[in-house]
Amino acid sequence: MKRILGALATALWPAVVFSYASTDSIQDADPAQSGYLPNHNMDPNVVGGSSFGILWQTTYAQNEVWYAKPLTYTLNGGREMVITASNMNNVRVHDSKNGTLIASRQLYAPFLQSDIGCGDIPNYIGVTGTPIIDPATDIIYMMAKGYKGGAASGGMPNGIYKLHALQLPYLTDAPGFPVLIDGHNADNDPTKYFVGGTVLQRPSLTTLNGAVIAAFGGHCDLFNYTGLLVSVSKTPGVGVVSMFAMEAAPGAPTPQPLDLTVQNGGKAGIWQSGMGLATDGSRIFAVTGNGQGHANGNVPASGRLPLSTLDEVVGNFAVSSAGKITLTDYFEPYDYVNMDAGDQDLGSSGMALLDGSTFKTSGVSRIAVTVGKNSKVYVLNAENLGGFKQGSGGTDNIIQTITASNSVFGGPGSYPLEGGYFYFTPVGDYTYAYKFGTDSSGKPFFSLAGKTPTTSAGRAGVGQPTITTNGGLAGSGILWITDVNTGLRAFKAVPDSSGILQSISLPATPGINKYQRPAFGDGRAFVTSANKIICLGAPVNLPISCTGPIDFGNVQTGGTSQQSVSCTANILITKVNGCTTGDKLFQCSNSTLPQGQVTAGTTFTFPVTWNLTQKAINDAQGVSYGRVIPGVEGAVLNIFTTNGVTGYSTTIPVSVSGTVVSSSPFLFMSPTEVDFGGLVLGSSEAANGLTGSAVIQNIGNNTLTISGVAWQDGNVAGGAYHNVSYSGQSATFDQGFTAPDFVVPGQTIAAGQSIGMPLLFNTTAAGSFAVSVTIWSDGGVDTVILAASAGNPPIASIAVSTSEGGWDNSVPTAMHFGNVIAGSTVTRQIRICNTGGSVLTITKSKPPVGAQLTATNPYGELLEGQKIDVGACAYGSVAVYAAPVQPNHPSQYIDLVWVLNTDGLDALNPSQDFGVHDVQTDSTIVTRQIGPVLANGTAKYQWVGCFKDTSSVGRNLVNQVNNAAQQANNTNEQCQTLCLAAGYSLAGTQYQKECWCGSTIKHPTTYTADSLNLCTFACPGDGTESCGGDNGYMSLYADTTKFDIQAFYASLSALTSSTTSTTSTSTSKASTSTSSSVTTTGTSSTSTSGTASGTTVSSTSTGSTSTGSTSTSSTSISSTSSTSSAPTTSSSASPLNPNEPDIVSGQWKYVGCYQDNVNGARSLQSSSNAADTMTLQSCAAFCSKYNYFGTEYGRECYCGYTLGVSNTTTLRATESDCNTPCAANSAQLCGTGNRLSVYHNLVYQAPPPAPSHVAVSGIYGWIGCYTEGTNGRALSSAPP
Repeated sequence: MKRILGALATALWPAVVFSYASTDSIQDADPAQSGYLPNHNMDPNVVGGSSFGILWQTTYAQNEVWYAKPLTYTLNGGREMVITASNMNNVRVHDSKNGTLIASRQLYAPFLQSDIGCGDIPNYIGVTGTPIIDPATDIIYMMAKGYKGGAASGGMPNGIYKLHALQLPYLTDAPGFPVLIDGHNADNDPTKYFVGGTVLQRPSLTTLNGAVIAAFGGHCDLFNYTGLLVSVSKTPGVGVVSMFAMEAAPGAPTPQPLDLTVQNGGKAGIWQSGMGLATDGSRIFAVTGNGQGHANGNVPASGRLPLSTLDEVVGNFAVSSAGKITLTDYFEPYDYVNMDAGDQDLGSSGMALLDGSTFKTSGVSRIAVTVGKNSKVYVLNAENLGGFKQGSGGTDNIIQTITASNSVFGGPGSYPLEGGYFYFTPVGDYTYAYKFGTDSSGKPFFSLAGKTPTTSAGRAGVGQPTITTNGGLAGSGILWITDVNTGLRAFKAVPDSSGILQSISLPATPGINKYQRPAFGDGRAFVTSANKIICLGAPVNLPISCTGPIDFGNVQTGGTSQQSVSCTANILITKVNGCTTGDKLFQCSNSTLPQGQVTAGTTFTFPVTWNLTQKAINDAQGVSYGRVIPGVEGAVLNIFTTNGVTGYSTTIPVSVSGTVVSSSPFLFMSPTEVDFGGLVLGSSEAANGLTGSAVIQNIGNNTLTISGVAWQDGNVAGGAYHNVSYSGQSATFDQGFTAPDFVVPGQTIAAGQSIGMPLLFNTTAAGSFAVSVTIWSDGGVDTVILAASAGNPPIASIAVSTSEGGWDNSVPTAMHFGNVIAGSTVTRQIRICNTGGSVLTITKSKPPVGAQLTATNPYGELLEGQKIDVGACAYGSVAVYAAPVQPNHPSQYIDLVWVLNTDGLDALNPSQDFGVHDVQTDSTIVTRQIGPVLANGTAKYQWVGCFKDTSSVGRNLVNQVNNAAQQANNTNEQCQTLCLAAGYSLAGTQYQKECWCGSTIKHPTTYTADSLNLCTFACPGDGTESCGGDNGYMSLYADTTKFDIQAFYASLSALTSSTTSTTSTSTSKASTSTSSSVTTTGTSSTSTSGTASGTTVSSTSTGSTSTGSTSTSSTSISSTSSTSSAPTTSSSASPLNPNEPDIVSGQWKYVGCYQDNVNGARSLQSSSNAADTMTLQSCAAFCSKYNYFGTEYGRECYCGYTLGVSNTTTLRATESDCNTPCAANSAQLCGTGNRLSVYHNLVYQAPPPAPSHVAVSGIYGWIGCYTEGTNGRALSSAPP
């Protein structure tokens, strides 16, 4: 009904006009991903004022999270909306002003994180890439992950992706959508095909030439996949028009292997920490991660030539008018192979295309910036990315490389005003601002200009820097950062004279979801935190409206300027109480304001003065704005009122700004300190040293002349000055600090010119180093401090805690919990210690996250980017939370892996890197075994389930056997012993004290899932056991020598599915169902059940068959229109599994569900294939020359002369494990992940003879196999 009303509302909406508000956010940031947004009326003085706060927030389900960023949209001049899409595939439209829900919809059930074992995105995986809105059609496009057929679960192989197109505002499907992505092949390598379960769509969507472009990476680099760009036409009915694989033939692994779990698809995923694909004209830029194909090897290559393996690459891709994607240019770092080996994803960030009107020189028209997990910032020429090893000496042919302090996720942002800056945030560090300039030869060069006063979270998740201005006004730039710990933060976009990006006060928000950036509307900002959507802004009910912002223009130091502010009263103002400014150099007087009441509609003006006279500057000393230097200055002017109408603000902010100019030259250096960080002695970076930069500017209006340059020892207060040693433009200071290009005495700097100074530090000694460099000029004196440290390499030692309280550092690293009793919890730890001489960084950490085996704090311990000081250790806890279950359950083996890597050496082999460590964690969940036991010590009677007896249906077991004395001490083991002695195969306890026996489960459908926990009555003789439950529930156990419990479960599953597939129409019909009881007599058990369509399912143990009873019921069914038929099989059902045919193709008999890939070995090893046309019959035909065939993952077929390489009993799996429908016949089952549905050929096929030694060859005869000695050859002579 809700969807019908939504469709009706859409029909009544006014005709669509290609018109949306200029303040809307229709995609993640801007098409170029520059991060600069001038169009949202964000005034820093209002944002930092007391009136800016949380306007509304709304809370949803506990596990609902938004990885896709919000979007804002104003439809046809109406109200502004904010649109969100969550990990649970919930799409919502809210009124952006007050949070009122306009429309909502769940696309379908999300994919379950538990199906992949990667904890990067917990719980649910639905929409994770930011959607995009087409304002020409009012359609929002988004990629959503789920399961085939909209199922709520189904395992990794059944995961799918669809592109949805939803009509705003009521979220109805656009014609021709959604479009299924799965099954399509890559244009550049048809052997690469799309499998939705193995990939993740993380980067924000973009659109070009009538197509929506999406990029795909992986889940923790698990599974068989490669990175993909996918193009889907917006035209209804066209669908996928192009797919480009990042790893393709001939360099990549090809053809794509059959097993989806084997990590051999090439990888090179595109994830970019959620940052969008930079778009410019008809091209897009994508950044990839680790890969397996190294087609370039170590041979330099032009980026204009084709490359089949795009791992660790910035790629420039053309999108044709038909939506086809082709590679046109690329950059690959010279050390990409090492980056692959160390999991140092270049693609941990996206790429930002900087504004070409500011960031350009005569030789470079467009600059691009990306920064990776390898702690390097790459500044590229967007028109010539640089290829591979095209630079001098086989290095990178790019504009500039900047070394960061740590890995960077999320990406850079930029600000094109006031000279131009870009920003990035290393994990656990400050956000750094680099200013655009040129070197002495006029080439582009970025210099460190400043940093935020506070650091970011010490774990990955900080979002992309985003910069807003108030309508493009210089001086109004705000740098916005989202932090997973401290929430939304804001700073002034330009560093002050101390090199600090001053904080702008914001209301406190919770930690923001990882890799976010705020979305903006008209003066409002939107963020998401855990299960909350939050809107921030200033109140809209202002009692007076004033002109603003007030721009004083250029004012010379020593001068003044006056501007008038004009205001109109919106309501009755009882009194205008006064005015203040946030900067004493901007001055207003209360005497110039209206005295007394001001009626609605009345306009008044008053003057504001910007006073830059020396007296005013002196009066302002001792505060943050005491030093006046050339550049943009701004403040907020607040007017205070007493209102005659309630509901209105009493503070009215007005923004004032101006530009300080100096008629004389003015020397300005930034930053005040260059911190090079730490140099690891003996490392690869030690060969070239650490790099830094500073910028020297003349911000005056006349030519500046350098008169002197000197340095001081930074570790000695007031130390002597020393002249700088020069070799041409190259300067040498002291303590290992040099500058390959520095200003020299007598050099002139034109008015407004900035010169970037590249700096270098290198040493062979450990210690701390610092020098102060001072420059004298006719425009003043300024100083910059250079600081660095050096130490021996970090050394990583890894160990796991033992049950005895010690630590085990043996190789391979593994955490074996052993047997854990159900209902108990066991916790162990992984420890990484730094025994080296420099700070150690964890470069990769993928903790295990499962229901019963999991890292206890996966987002707080052993984090990617976490630093471990010298001599310190970091810990990660893993726990087994063994679920409480009834006694006599089968043991359950569970295992997961914690993947770890560091940038240090290995403590066990200090000459080698630490490398990737797959820490195996495993446990076997066991239950108490009670009652009669088998020869192997396991209980004879195993748990079947909790069943319900009712007066209307009757009892499941009909024989009560315990007397009054036994009832007083009733336990399950006592009941089982009594039933065994009486010759019954089934034993059940009920109402605490009763014991019932039988050989038939009379009413199988009264079974209830363990998760419902309905058998909770404590047994009188043992309070840790359950003896039934309230309202007739019975705890039932079966003798496994006479009753096949797994087959019984399979029969229940078949009964449930078949009874729900009864044909139905819009008219009511009677439906008849027949249910047979499950009976066991002596050594046999058989069950059958049927539906109106005639489907039969069976559950059989061994021996003879006994007769069951039947029941019939009539049900009224009504539906709009749906038809489904019962599945058919090629023969009668197998006695092992009623969902498998007993015989296929006349000669293949079903022998059971078997494990595959045990200890890395295939159970059927002779031949294999895979196809979307897979059926049992097609696999049988393919394996006609063999004795066994098995199907797996629904589409894979394996053959073998023998089954397994050892005792096949150990490979046998429970029948319910094989539950994946065959790709071309959903009525058949074709195994599942690492499980084979196996058939045996009734016509024996002799294997080919094994190779043997030739008895005689010429005059030589075979005498045996001999071992070579360690000190000499077995045969000492060689032929002449």
